[in-house]
Amino acid sequence: MKCTNFNIKTLCIILAVIAFAVAVVLAILYLAIFYCHWHDDMFAWIFIDRNIASQLHNNIGDFLWGTIGILLTFTTTLFLFITFREQREQLLVTKEESDKTRFETTYFNILGMLKQVQETVNANICSCLSDRGIHNLVEYYTHFKRYYTQSLKNDPDLKQINDNLEPITATSSVIEQYEGMLADLYVRYVEEMQCNIGYLYRYIFNAIKFVVDYCYNKGNISDTEHYLNLLQAQLSNEELCFIFYNAISKYGKDKHGVWKFKKMLDKTQFLENIDSSFLLNRNHYCFYSHTSFKFLNRDELKKVTVEK
Repeated sequence: MKCTNFNIKTLCIILAVIAFAVAVVLAILYLAIFYCHWHDDMFAWIFIDRNIASQLHNNIGDFLWGTIGILLTFTTTLFLFITFREQREQLLVTKEESDKTRFETTYFNILGMLKQVQETVNANICSCLSDRGIHNLVEYYTHFKRYYTQSLKNDPDLKQINDNLEPITATSSVIEQYEGMLADLYVRYVEEMQCNIGYLYRYIFNAIKFVVDYCYNKGNISDTEHYLNLLQAQLSNEELCFIFYNAISKYGKDKHGVWKFKKMLDKTQFLENIDSSFLLNRNHYCFYSHTSFKFLNRDELKKVTVEK
C-alpha cells in the first residue's frame, strides 16, 4: 500500500514538473514571437519567420491563456491532489495512533484489574474450602490433580484410554472420546467442590476477546501475540491449567453450545507456554490440535495444524 502511494505521488510530481516546464518553454517562445513582431532587426537571428510570428501574434492572447493556462491549471491540480493525499495519509496515521492509545489504555486497565480478580478468587477459595485444607487456587488445582488420580483408579475405562492413548497415532474420534471423559471429570469436580471461580475464566475470555476483536489489532497477528503474551505472563501454571480444562468442559460453551473459549485459545496459541508437568497428563495437549505447545517434540509438532 505504501509502495503504491509512493508511486502515485512520484508520478504526480513528475507530471506536474513536466507540465510546468512545458508552460515555461511556451511562455519563452511566445515572448520571442512577440519581440519578433515588433522589432525588425534586433531579433532577426531568431529562427521563427516574421510572417508566422505576425500570424501567431494576432492570436497570442488566446494561444497564451488557452495553452499555458491549461498547463498551469493542470500543474496546480496535481499539486493540490498531492497535498490532499498527504493530508489524508496524515489523518490515517493520526487515527491509527489514537486507536492504539485508546486500545492500550483500556487493555492495561484490564490487566491491572486482573490482579484484583485473582485476589478475589483466592479469597473465595479460602472462604469455601479452607476446611478441606485448600486456601488458594494453587492448592485448589493440586487437589484437582489428586482427584484425577483417584478417578483413574475408580474408572477403568478412563484409565484404559489414559494409559493407552498415543496422540500421534490416535484417531480424532478416540481423542474426542477422551476429551469428553476429561471434561465430565472436571465438571464433576467443580460441582462437588461447590466453589465458583467461573468469573476468572470469563474475565480471561473477555480479555482475550478484546485483543482479538478490537479493530486496532484485527488481522495483525504479531500485535495480537504481543498483547496476549502480556496477559499470559500474569497467569500462573495452575491458572493456565484450569483454563485448559475449563475450556473443554461445558463451562467453555457459549449460548449456542459452541466451545468458543477453546477455539479462541487454540487459534491464538494462548496456552503454548504451559508447563507439561502441570497438566494432568502430558498427552492432553492433543485436545488443542492447533496449538504448538513449547514442550512438543518434532514428531508431535508435525501433527499440529496452525489455524489462520
